[in-house]
Amino acid sequence: MRPLIGFLLKTYPKLSETFILNEILELERQGLNLHIFSLRQPPKQRTHPGVAQVNAPVTYLPSLLPEHSPSQEKELLEAHVKLFQQDSNTYFNTLQFYLSRLEDRRLHEFLLGGYLAWKLQQLVITHIHAHFANVPTATAEIAQAFSGVSYSITAHAKDIYLNDKTALDRRMAKAEFVLTCTDYNRRHLNQVSTSRTPIHLAYHGLDVARFCPGPKAQQTGIPLLLSVGRFCEKKGFPYLLKACHLVKQVGIPFRCVIVGYGPLEDSIRQQINELGLTDHITLVGKLTQEQLIDYYRQTDLFVLPCLVTDDGDRDGIPNVLLEAMSMEIPVISTDISGISELVESNYNGVLVPEKDELSLAQALEALIRQPERRETLGKAGRLTVLDKFGLSQNVGAVKDWLLQAVKQPMRPQTQASVLGDLLKMTAASATAP
Repeated sequence: MRPLIGFLLKTYPKLSETFILNEILELERQGLNLHIFSLRQPPKQRTHPGVAQVNAPVTYLPSLLPEHSPSQEKELLEAHVKLFQQDSNTYFNTLQFYLSRLEDRRLHEFLLGGYLAWKLQQLVITHIHAHFANVPTATAEIAQAFSGVSYSITAHAKDIYLNDKTALDRRMAKAEFVLTCTDYNRRHLNQVSTSRTPIHLAYHGLDVARFCPGPKAQQTGIPLLLSVGRFCEKKGFPYLLKACHLVKQVGIPFRCVIVGYGPLEDSIRQQINELGLTDHITLVGKLTQEQLIDYYRQTDLFVLPCLVTDDGDRDGIPNVLLEAMSMEIPVISTDISGISELVESNYNGVLVPEKDELSLAQALEALIRQPERRETLGKAGRLTVLDKFGLSQNVGAVKDWLLQAVKQPMRPQTQASVLGDLLKMTAASATAP
């Protein structure tokens, strides 16, 4: 009988997290038996058709968020009563650990961790994989303290660089393994870690058969620029708009479509108006992958000027760069974080410095004027994706690590020892002058 492996996410399904959906689908294609746990219900919105292809059942954990119902509160409390009745010593030790943590204490997180532990016992799940090293992993850590269930982590971007390093190190120490999507991240996590937990590079995989070049849609003769991402600071959209303004000033015709949504949408619309770009730039909101592929087929040039924010947030390797390159669209991005692991400037794309609209405008102008160079970069881009970022190959490695964790997890006494050592460390820190 195939072991049942838990997959813990903050919100499932989420329109912007296609890389997780793709991973789940491929893990199932490769024979894994999964059960998805989501800390939050998704808002009512369109979802990718691929969600309907997922076989794994989904358990939404009860919530104490403002919109919670009395029945959810009852479910949480009943699970904790059962855990206490099952083993009061373990319950008090877990509560002590939770209270001893130096990071912010959230009762909601403790209650969710207990509920998750109870559900894992009921479903006979002995290993759970958490995507993102912040809230989902914090919940898995508490569930482990309650039940001894092993866990592993995929760390991405914000959850690495905006996370408390002490908490991140502690969570990694208890994990069977840690995955991350860039070598840049892997090196950073190795610097943070004081344990022997293995940290593996696991690039996001892409379905290259789905994102493949094809006949271009009917063109107007005016080059189409495309950008895709959440409307948040680290995507660098204000610099794209400034660069488009500079390109417009030199009289080069172009159109630009930006696909996305997020907190900065109003300011982006205002900037488009202030720069006089309403005839050149169109915002199209949220799209499914199928709808986005239609735009890729019309696109001459893809651009995403990512940046590192003042608080340290940054992207790893944006999946949309993989998608565009797989479809032989030349890309322009910035030389930050792990992007240079995908894009080699002037070979399979172009990299410019972050927060530099002049360099970005010059790169846009050069590629708009040189269709043959665009074609050369686009073909090299697809070859790069085929070589290093294929879905089957990369997710196959994830499958192997998960199966190994299920077969040979840390011994319970080792887990208990780690927990005891960490409790001593946090107690010592709290009493230090």
